[in-house]
Amino acid sequence: MTKNNSQAPYTKHFQITGHQGPIYALSQDQDYIYSASADKFVARWHKNSGHQDQFAIRCTQAPFSLLVLSDVYQLLIGLSDGSLHVIDTQQKTEIKYLKAHQAAVFALAENWHLQQRYTADAEGNVFVWDVHWNLLLQLPLACGKIRQIVVAADGSSIVLACGDGFFRILETTFFNEIQKVYAHQEGCTAVCLLPNGDLLSAGKDAYVRRWTSEGLKSKAFPAHLGTIYQILHLESGVYVTASRDKTLKIWSAANDQIVCKIDLQMAGHRHSVNALLPIENGFISAGDDKRIICWHTSEQNSL
Repeated sequence: MTKNNSQAPYTKHFQITGHQGPIYALSQDQDYIYSASADKFVARWHKNSGHQDQFAIRCTQAPFSLLVLSDVYQLLIGLSDGSLHVIDTQQKTEIKYLKAHQAAVFALAENWHLQQRYTADAEGNVFVWDVHWNLLLQLPLACGKIRQIVVAADGSSIVLACGDGFFRILETTFFNEIQKVYAHQEGCTAVCLLPNGDLLSAGKDAYVRRWTSEGLKSKAFPAHLGTIYQILHLESGVYVTASRDKTLKIWSAANDQIVCKIDLQMAGHRHSVNALLPIENGFISAGDDKRIICWHTSEQNSL
């Protein structure tokens, strides 16, 4: 772990360097951070210190997606071959092995309002599962790679970031499509729902676009120099974008003005930044440089 004490709005709290390959996904529970890497391991780290826990899962293929399920001590892992593994995080044992997808699983989400889980793959399929992992519905959307599924705060709909450039909104009773908006040339890669009802989208075109709840574009701006892989809204009233251009940027959610850019000169990432995770007083990022970095607001003391 390393230190950084620069005077930016967010400074490095600690850094984790235990993986031997690019890191593709992050998730968390109350005490731990979980990470998935091209080294075919899913590892667990203490959230307060960054120290590795005695929990490591060796996968047969690269894990592309992770999701800690609320209140049931289960971890869902999506692999590059379409496999899904459900792990008991307390007993450290596999509960379920599911081979429904035929392509890499890039997106996972949970709707605790309706007791549903969602998985999506590189061929544009969305699967709906119940809490016992019975497959309820398969939606062959044929929309290219689905990189993200975001569940509305009330559970009434889901938003999909699709490889054909659209984001799609489906209601979660009958899973009818209620909005389909062309957002990004060459692919929509990330979506984020804001508390005021607006939706942010990002894509391979390196743009961020803001949309009203009716699907009308209200703003568009070039945010990075490469594909944007994730947008994360924080309770402090900002959102973070992570990009293939090796940088993190923090933006005001009120006016989309940039607050801070985190690059290598600020002890940031050396390669593509792939994953973000919110934590108290900040956020966590991870990427192709095999590193996980915890960022705290500057008022917090750095380790």
